[in-house]
Parts: sequence; C-alpha cells; structure tokens
Amino acid sequence: HPHLFVAHAYPTLQFMVLSNRLGTTTLTMMQRLSLLVSCLTVLLSNVSADIVVENDLINPEEIFDFVVLQDSSHWWLSPNTTQYFCIMRGLWNPYNHPKKYPNLARMSNPVAYSSSKQYLPWLINRATTWGVEKIAETGFTDTFKIEAKAAGKMVHDIQEGKGFFVDQEDPEKNYAYLPGIKVTPDYPFLSGIAGMMPTPDWYTGFYLLDTIDEYDRTFWNRILIHTFPWDAGTDAGDTYMSVDQDMDPPDNIHRITTKNAPNGIFLSPDGREVRPVAEWDCALHVCEEGEDYCEPDNWPPANGCDMLKYPGCETECDPEFDDVCEECKPKPKPIILGASDAQGDDDNRVFYRNCCQSNHEPLEGKCVPGWVKPDDNGKDKDGPNGKDVAKCGFFRPFCKSAASANYSQKAVFTTLSLMGMGLLAMLY
Repeated sequence: HPHLFVAHAYPTLQFMVLSNRLGTTTLTMMQRLSLLVSCLTVLLSNVSADIVVENDLINPEEIFDFVVLQDSSHWWLSPNTTQYFCIMRGLWNPYNHPKKYPNLARMSNPVAYSSSKQYLPWLINRATTWGVEKIAETGFTDTFKIEAKAAGKMVHDIQEGKGFFVDQEDPEKNYAYLPGIKVTPDYPFLSGIAGMMPTPDWYTGFYLLDTIDEYDRTFWNRILIHTFPWDAGTDAGDTYMSVDQDMDPPDNIHRITTKNAPNGIFLSPDGREVRPVAEWDCALHVCEEGEDYCEPDNWPPANGCDMLKYPGCETECDPEFDDVCEECKPKPKPIILGASDAQGDDDNRVFYRNCCQSNHEPLEGKCVPGWVKPDDNGKDKDGPNGKDVAKCGFFRPFCKSAASANYSQKAVFTTLSLMGMGLLAMLY
C-alpha cells in the first residue's frame, strides 16, 4: 500500500530531525546514516511493480496474478447493494501459446460467483467436483450452477457470461461481459471459472479473491487479474484433440506450469514460461439506497466494445456539437457476400472524444502504451478514515502497477521528499 507505508517511515525521520534540533548527541553521524538507509530501503521496497495482498486462506500468487488494484471509499459495512461488473478477456491465442494451437479454439461461458470462504468447488491439490469437471471437459455450466445452488448459504450470487470462439487474427475481440455479481461483508469472496475447448480437461479461473481491502476496510474499486491454465485431473489426455480417457481414480487439480506442461502445450514462444490464458477485469458499482440491483450505463454497450479497457468506446461524438471530438481511423468492416459495396466516404468516418481510449488509432500520430486517467480526477473525503480517496473511474491498463497510476506517482514523490528530509536531518 503506497498510501500506507509513509506512516511507517515518517516517525523515524521525524525523530532524527528532532534529535538534531534539540542538540541530542545520542545518535552519532554513522547511526543517523544507518537509520536513513534503513528507512529508504523500506520506502523503496514498497514502490514496487508487484502487488502483494495478505490472505489467510490462500496464497494468491499460486492461483492468479494481480495486475491492478484500485482503492475506493465504499465502506465495507455500507447498506447499499454492492456489485462487481466484470469482463473476462481471452489471452489464450496462438501468439501467447503457439504449440499445437487448435484451429477452432473456444472459451466457454465464464461463470463468476460470490461466496463465503467455506465454498470451494475447486482447490489446488484437491479433487474436483462434478460441476468443475463438466466445465473443464465440455464447457457446459449447468451442473456447476446446480452445485452452487445446492450449496445454500455458502454462495450468495452467481452470474454467467457468453462464451466465444477465439478470434486468432484480432485478439482484441476475445472477451465476454458478465452481469453484476453482488458481494456483501458476509460474502466478500469473488471467484470465476471458464473452460477451454477443445481440451481434455483444462480450464482457467480463480477463487477466494477478497474484494475488501484488509487495511482500509473498503471494497476495491477496480480489480484486474491474470489467470492461468489448470488441469482438472479427470482425463488423461495430453493434447488438445485427445480422445476421452477418464482417470479412475481422478488426479488432484494442478496448475499447468513449465515443469508439467503436456507436450509443451501452453508454453510461450520461447518456451520459458506459461503465460496467462485469461484476464478478469472487474469494476465496483454501488446502487442507490433501497435498490436491490442496478447496472452501469450501457452495460454492455450496443456496439459491444470493451468499455472497461477502452472507456468511451461505446459512444461516438459529433464534431459539430462537441467541443472535444477527434476523427479516428475507421476499422475495416467484415466482408459480407452479396452485400452492396456502395458506401460514401462520410459513412466510414469515425469520431470519438479520445481515439486511443476508444480502441481506434488517430488520423495523425499513434497511440502510445501508458495509463489513461479517469475522467473524474476529483477527490472524496467520504472514506472511513477521512482520507482523500480517488473517485471511482475507469482507466485503461497497459502495464503493471502497484495500484493505479496516481498511487505509483505519489509513492515515488513521497519517497523523494522523505529522502530530502533525511538529508536535511543529517546536515542540521
């Protein structure tokens, strides 16, 4: 937490400054230098690209990789209905996983659910349930949802998106919207699963992701994770097109890694790693008091674009009426046999407030990978501790960050400021 580590280092530096001002001779110059180095070591270790979240139930790094975690000011005991609206993006493609990649690859309907910590239909190094086996081997989700319903009070909400065939030419088209998943203080854990076909019994997913920040006791505003391929242990097949070979007894569930990848399947082009096969992007949405269910505007949008990755892609602008409106390069339209080719140049023109944020290249220049800040950069004092909290907003993640762009920049700025304070303490 870059917004928390300052509290740990500041008292030590403050003591060093006061010691000099009061003429204290307890600390020698070398002792002060040692303290300064120790403080800076702690500070710099916190300004890291890796996200570490404490979880007493699981080791998150064994299950998934955090890419983005963004704070909110939504208190965990709020009476308002709290939901997460998620998009699952398929990263399983011949560019990331070229070895024997199937021609007709498909991601099954993604299923996401909120639960208590007791509900674990699948768990690393444990036998799977019949429902998980069905998703892994066939992609059908009916049995899994029946099991979740039979779990009673352990499962709070379960939602399902629409699967898709993998577009190998344009991986940007491989994603699925899910309806909102309700979470509560008693059911804060978010899990998800999706099958990959054709495979013997391979799937991807995550479980027991705590949606509440343990330190601030607020719900995360934005969660983006990468998930990896898993073997359900119910079929002995070792290629995508293997014939059905049920294992009796079944093996335990295990994550597919470089050490156990069957026939090198799922290995990266250089063979050094197993890259993620899916990305789950979830945004917090809080209903008005008294509402049991609510949705963000245009979820999903009429044009079907990925509005979490490309905020603003769902609405075009009009240069005659909108102050901020730029023309973008139109995307090639699919060829439809028998359709008329008669189309004016004006029909191909595309206008957005920000081409890059709308998944279009501008007519002039080129989109540069980086962080796009939310439109609303205001501050809110409604947090439980009265601290400034960035208001909820969508942003486009291109690279890994400790939280959001604002937090990373603040962490570096604070570190440099404290380094200056430490040097002043030594001089005076």
